[in-house]
Amino acid sequence: MKKIFLLILLGSSLSMYAQDPEDGLRLSWYAPSGTARSNALGGAMGSLGGDLSSNHINPAGLGFYKSGELLLTPKFLVQTNNFTYLTKSSSTNNSNANFGSVGIVFADGQRKNNWTSSAFSITFNQIADYNNHVSFSGKNNFSSYSEKYLEELVHDQADTNAALNNYIFGSSLAFRTYLVDTTANANGAVTGYQSLVPLTTGVNQVYDAQTSGSYNELAFGWGGNIEDKLYLGASLIMPMINYNRATYYSETDALNNPNNQFGGFVVNDNFSSRGWGLGAKFGIIYKPESFLRLGFALQTPQLITFRDKVSTDMTTNTESYAGIQSASSSELNDGYPGVREYTLATPAKATISTSYFFASPNKPTQPLGFISADIEWVNYAGTHYYANTYDQATTDYYNALNSTIKAIYKNNVNFKVGSELKLNNNWMLRAGTAYYGSPYKDESIKASHWTVSGGIGYRTNSHFIDFTIVNTATKDAIFPYRLNDKPNTYASYTGNRLMFNIGYGIRF
Repeated sequence: MKKIFLLILLGSSLSMYAQDPEDGLRLSWYAPSGTARSNALGGAMGSLGGDLSSNHINPAGLGFYKSGELLLTPKFLVQTNNFTYLTKSSSTNNSNANFGSVGIVFADGQRKNNWTSSAFSITFNQIADYNNHVSFSGKNNFSSYSEKYLEELVHDQADTNAALNNYIFGSSLAFRTYLVDTTANANGAVTGYQSLVPLTTGVNQVYDAQTSGSYNELAFGWGGNIEDKLYLGASLIMPMINYNRATYYSETDALNNPNNQFGGFVVNDNFSSRGWGLGAKFGIIYKPESFLRLGFALQTPQLITFRDKVSTDMTTNTESYAGIQSASSSELNDGYPGVREYTLATPAKATISTSYFFASPNKPTQPLGFISADIEWVNYAGTHYYANTYDQATTDYYNALNSTIKAIYKNNVNFKVGSELKLNNNWMLRAGTAYYGSPYKDESIKASHWTVSGGIGYRTNSHFIDFTIVNTATKDAIFPYRLNDKPNTYASYTGNRLMFNIGYGIRF
C-alpha cells in the first residue's frame, strides 16, 4: 500500500479525543436497508414509487399512493467476518434481531385541479446496523501502535510535564506507564522520546473491537401526482445515530525475552457517539409512457451534531526497567470520560433511475412485472467536520481532518437493479442486486459492498406480506492505528451479512 499522510494532532488542547477519517465514512458508505420489498429489489426504487421506502430514496414515489398504508418490517441478521493481517487469518461471527422500519402514509385520492392525488408519510427506518465483532492479530516488525504517541509528542515538542498531563487519552498514559520514555544526552538533559517496543525483533499485535448501534432516519415526506404523468416529492430527514465501540489492543514481545525491558502493553478504549441532525431529499418521477418511468432524486448533506465520550486505560510491562505500570484517563480527568461535541456534514447524493413495465402478450394492458435500475453518485470526499467550539486550535484540527478526508477518499457511483414478476393476482416473485464501489483513492485497497437479494410477496386489497433474503458481501480495510511517518498497516476484511426480512402492511 502506498503511503497515506494523515493529520497529526494539533496540540494538547485537542488531546481529549480525535476523530478518524473512518468515523465519517461510517455514515456514508454502507448498503442501506429499507422495506422488505425494497430490499428484495436491491434498493432499486428510485423510479418505482408506491412503497414507503420512497420517503428515504425518492419522495416523489409517494405520489403513487391513492389510499393509506401502515407497514412494519422487522429483520434478523447473521454476520460472518474474515480478516487477514500480516499474513495471519482469523474470523468472527455475530447475529442479532432488530426493528427494521415502520411507517404510515395518508393519501388524498381526490382530484384537485391538475393534481390527481397527493400523500403525506411518516417513516422510521434503520438504514445501517453497526452490531459487529472485529478481531485479528499478527506479528509486526515494521511499526507499532506506540509510534503514534511518539509522533504526537515530537510534533508538539512537548516537555515532560506536558507528556505527563496533557494527553490524557493517549500519550500521557504511554508516558506514565513507560511505554514511551525520554532520551537524554551525556549530560542527562532530555533530548526527546523513544518507544520501548523492540521492533527489530518484532511484536505480536492483537486488535479486538465490539461495536453496536445503528444509523436511523425519521422522515416526513410529501408526494404529489399531476395527471398520472409527473410525480413530485420532498422529505425532511432527521438522522439519529447511536454508535458504541469497545476496543482491546495489545502488543507483546515476539521473542518473550525477559531481559529487553519490554514484555508488552494493553490499551482498552471505550467510545460512544450519539448524534442527531437534519437533511432533505427531493425527487421527481416522469412517465412518458405507461410502461416507462424515469426518476431523479437529490439528497442534501445531512448536518448531524455529535456528542462523543471516550475513556482509556493502559497497562505496560517493562520488566526490569519499571515493572508493570498502569494508568487510566479517569485518573487524569477527575473520574469522568472525555467529551467532545462537533458537527458533521454527510456527503451529498444524487440518483437517476428508470423502470420498464412489461405485460403478457395475451393481455398487453395488464402489467406482468417490471425491471428497475438506479445509478447513485456519492460524494464521499465531501464529508466535512465543523467545530462546535471556536478556538483556533480546534478549528485548525478539523480543517486538517477535512483535508485528510479529501486526500484519501473519492467520489464514486453505486449501481442497483431489481425485478418483480407477478405469478398471479396475489403472488409476486422478486430479485435484485446492488454494487457499492470503493470510497478510497488508494487503488491497492480493495473495497466494495455487493448485495444479492430475493423474495416473495402476497397481496390482497387490504393486506400484504413480504418475505425477503439479502446477502451482502463486503470487502474493506481496517486500520488498527494510523501513523504519519510510515506506510500504514491494515487488515484485509471480507464479510458476509445475511438478512431475513418480513414486511406486513395494512391498506386503508
